[in-house]
Amino acid sequence: MRLNEEFMGRVVLSPAGDVTAGEVSSWTFTFTAGKYGIDEGGSFRIAWRSVSDWEAPQFDNPKGFAYTTAVTDGDADISCSYASYIRPFGNSILFQVRNGFLKEGDVVTIVLGDRSKGGPGMRAQSFCEREHEFRFLIDPCGTGRYEELPGRPVVQIVAGRAHEIQAVIPGTVRIGEPFDCVVRSLDEFGNPTPLLEENIRLNIPEFEGSSIPDEVSLTKDCQGSVRILGLEVYEEGHFHVEIHTEDGMFSAVSNASRAVKEPEYRLYWGDMHAQTSYTVGTGNLDDYYSFAREKAALDFTGWQGNDFEVDDIKWDSVREKTKQYNEENKFLVFLGYEWSGITPLGGDNNVFFKGDNEHFYPSSNWTANENVDSGRNASPVSELWDIFAGRDDVMLIPHIGGRYGNLDFFNPAFSSVIEIHSHHGTFEWFAMEAMKRRMKVGFIATSDDHTCRPGLSYPLSGNGKSASSAFDVASGFTGVFAKDLTKESVWEAIRSRRCYASAFDRVYMNVLVNGHRMGEEFDSREELVLCLDASGTYPLDNVKIYDWDRLVADLDLQEKDEKRIRVRWSGVMRRGRNKSASWNGDLYVRNGRLLEASEYAFDRNDQGIKQCSDKFVKWVSSTSGDYDGLYLTVDGDDSTVLDFCTERGSVSVNLKDIYEKKMSFSMGGENLTVEFERANRRIASEEEKVVKRSVSLEYKLEELSGEHAYWVKVTQDNGNAAWSSPVFVNRG
Repeated sequence: MRLNEEFMGRVVLSPAGDVTAGEVSSWTFTFTAGKYGIDEGGSFRIAWRSVSDWEAPQFDNPKGFAYTTAVTDGDADISCSYASYIRPFGNSILFQVRNGFLKEGDVVTIVLGDRSKGGPGMRAQSFCEREHEFRFLIDPCGTGRYEELPGRPVVQIVAGRAHEIQAVIPGTVRIGEPFDCVVRSLDEFGNPTPLLEENIRLNIPEFEGSSIPDEVSLTKDCQGSVRILGLEVYEEGHFHVEIHTEDGMFSAVSNASRAVKEPEYRLYWGDMHAQTSYTVGTGNLDDYYSFAREKAALDFTGWQGNDFEVDDIKWDSVREKTKQYNEENKFLVFLGYEWSGITPLGGDNNVFFKGDNEHFYPSSNWTANENVDSGRNASPVSELWDIFAGRDDVMLIPHIGGRYGNLDFFNPAFSSVIEIHSHHGTFEWFAMEAMKRRMKVGFIATSDDHTCRPGLSYPLSGNGKSASSAFDVASGFTGVFAKDLTKESVWEAIRSRRCYASAFDRVYMNVLVNGHRMGEEFDSREELVLCLDASGTYPLDNVKIYDWDRLVADLDLQEKDEKRIRVRWSGVMRRGRNKSASWNGDLYVRNGRLLEASEYAFDRNDQGIKQCSDKFVKWVSSTSGDYDGLYLTVDGDDSTVLDFCTERGSVSVNLKDIYEKKMSFSMGGENLTVEFERANRRIASEEEKVVKRSVSLEYKLEELSGEHAYWVKVTQDNGNAAWSSPVFVNRG
């Protein structure tokens, strides 16, 4: 078959220049038919990657967003529809030829975001991509077989204007020892942007004794981030680096660090779970590892492509890049892949190797049917136990993604931790299930990023279809307490469960029970005291202490406001795909007035409050185990009622009852819940805010016999949280 331009035709994209992430514009594809033409009943399509929130086209409303048209000078009609296509190019527009045919030379003009009848255009993808590909495929004979035209249209998606700045510092520093601080500027979608050229001033509010530069310059040459070397502190305790631009437009607070004299263990931050265009993600391995090291400021990372898409050539490349980018004591890269069998066969498990010359053993080769040895397939996941028997340099971590991990297959010889947060959502139910089963596991978090932003992944918008709709929250991180930044030490820390899960803000947390660290097991008949040392980027809101799956203590850390209340909701619909829960709705005030409404913990910039008056507030919201919510100030009395009405359910609550006690209502699904309570008192000063970022407490545990697993959840007042791994105690 002659698969060339002469016989198939050609396509030209205009404009073909850079696209700013999230911009609203119009793009035209001009297709000229080749000698094959397109028969009546034949079709062609434009396909783009599954992981993309490029706005889904619509064909019926000329004045609406993403209005898409196709017209031809040939003797035929062209019908348009959105249609899924072959992974990883799961998004496509299908064009069918009707009432005639296209002959050689006939032209079809396709406009994405047609503005000719008053429409605003189409929203572009919200994350950067060096080569965003559109595949143009034809089926000239109407057989169902599509072949791609030569000359694939490609655009580069680049960051927009600066929307915020951020600072990242190590989790632990030694007093008097130089450390680095990474400062970065991001656009409104979380993409590092070079478009901020400013002097950045630095300050450490907790310490008088420190050595830091007065300012540092961000320039275009920095490409959105700069690493500042040689900072030092001379006091012990928690600290943060505060930054602000010279003009005062942008400011930020870093993650927390603890300065110590002689650290036995240091806290290192990693994100070991994400993937690239080798599978269903985007970007190449060089961009991926460079981003993790330079923009995300990770200490360690890994690559976890879906195994059924990986062939031997790709695996060899992953191995080579793992070796190339791994640098002991600076930046670690762990070799691995995602075992991706369906849940009844084990579900998603991240496979990691301590070494970098290993073979991989996939669940199948479904889309990688060339350059593979099917004799290495292993399914169910328990077949890996035989393959790796007796080894301590292989690790599997069950997680929640498309095919949620099946704990029926849990094997402590290879699995010491489970993943409970990623950009798929927050999955406390997974932690609780492990605890109910009395499994001795720790907890970690990752990004599971698909956008070539490991360690700095942001939610995608709801504009697209396909896989992008599943990525509702920002990155998580794995915090490990290791002796040094070597593969040997980090591996040992994870295998020992001396690690924990944090959502986006890298909350510092250390938990001890009678001096024993997270992950440890010990026997004791003495009085048990749990010690918590925690510090966040934002003031800390609440501490929950658990014994296995039982809540032992629920400790609010701040004073409550007399009038202001907080309404928040959370949970997922189900454990598998389509887990995100829609909470679109409104709240009405009866027998009172709504004086103020503001947002709490919304993750996506296309969601939040949409309308508000003195009688009601309306919002758009979805949760994937994370919190969304509202702060409300209501002028009312004992007769005032709040009517909460959403797609998940409705409930009416008396305002006076909220002032008296916290109220919680189940909405079904998988821990779908809405809570009403008095909000925290507004913080009066910057000095008070600095104090409230940290907490150190001791809690005397109940004297109960048997085996126990004590773990802690710390929540900031922005809704982000961290979850310690348990300390296991046998009291006989």
